[in-house]
Amino acid sequence: IFLMVIIKSLDGFLSFYDFVAVALVLFVFIIPIVFGMNFGGGDLRFGVFASLFVGLDGIGFFILFSGFIHLVLLFLIKKNSFAFAPAMSLGAIITYFGKDFFYGAIF
Repeated sequence: IFLMVIIKSLDGFLSFYDFVAVALVLFVFIIPIVFGMNFGGGDLRFGVFASLFVGLDGIGFFILFSGFIHLVLLFLIKKNSFAFAPAMSLGAIITYFGKDFFYGAIF
């Protein structure tokens, strides 16, 4: 969290669209809680913070990368569950620094 705050503060400021990103992440991340999956309030709070970090234009990539990294971690450690925060951290950092590259490659 500390690293993300430093990077975001060096980049600029929070905009209205950053808060729209928070609403989207809250919606997407509440679904596992509603269905009783292993997803807690800490993951939800961290996801909200990470969405402020990546902004609205990076939310899709953030969710995609976080899920992919989490699946790879689960496969590598051969467990049924593992903390989601490390995957969200890596997903947020990859999205933040690779956003322009991914947009250019897709669009």
